[in-house]
Amino acid sequence: MSRPILEAKGMYVDFNKFQAIADMNLTVYDGELRVIIGPNGAGKTTLMDLITGKTKPTKGRVIFDGHDITGKSPSEISLKYRIGRKFQGPNLFENMTAYQNIEVALHGYSSIGKTMFFRRTAEIEARVLEILELTGLAHERKVMASSLSHGQRQWLEMGMVIAQDPKLIILDEPTSGMTAEETAKTGRMIQAFAGDHTIIVVEHDMEFVKQISNVVTVMHQGTLLAEGTYAEIEKNPEVLQVYLKSGDGEEVASC
Repeated sequence: MSRPILEAKGMYVDFNKFQAIADMNLTVYDGELRVIIGPNGAGKTTLMDLITGKTKPTKGRVIFDGHDITGKSPSEISLKYRIGRKFQGPNLFENMTAYQNIEVALHGYSSIGKTMFFRRTAEIEARVLEILELTGLAHERKVMASSLSHGQRQWLEMGMVIAQDPKLIILDEPTSGMTAEETAKTGRMIQAFAGDHTIIVVEHDMEFVKQISNVVTVMHQGTLLAEGTYAEIEKNPEVLQVYLKSGDGEEVASC
């Protein structure tokens, strides 16, 4: 087994006396593709906010790649420790082409100096085209981001995250609003990214979870409910109880 790259230990978060996270522990291994599921209010987004510095813990620690990153700023966690995050809705430069969006993310315009002295090189161009190929957008490289389909826009932002060369990629409901065909393609894309990158996917679509998952973490009421393979999770009595519809005995298709 590979080494742990991310460890959230004894995490607690209180919001105005409401306990959003309670004694949550999570270990993710280097190169792993981990899927986190749970009903609305389970604490999934809050946990991701803790890892990326958007939320400060009331108690507990986050260890990433051997470093204690607890309470550090989102910019430091992103740039210094190389944790990239894609939120549910795409966040793009609408009046730039797909190529230009990837190029900006690849170069990282983090200062005026970098912007002023940027020069396109053959190496940069090759990497941009490689990422466009990976995301299935090579033929749309000259298309404005505003003109891409919803699925293509999601893929473009995934490409922008990849361009930043993160050690850990967090994807928040990456298939939201996609067709079944787009969802399947997204799954294959994420599986291709895994290994070179450690990936955490927060998802509701259980068919998609089944497609991509190696290990599934189930959260409920701000803590760890269960963990295992998809086959183990779907047979887990506690998970079944949490995700049963009230009164009709049918399992909820979207967790």
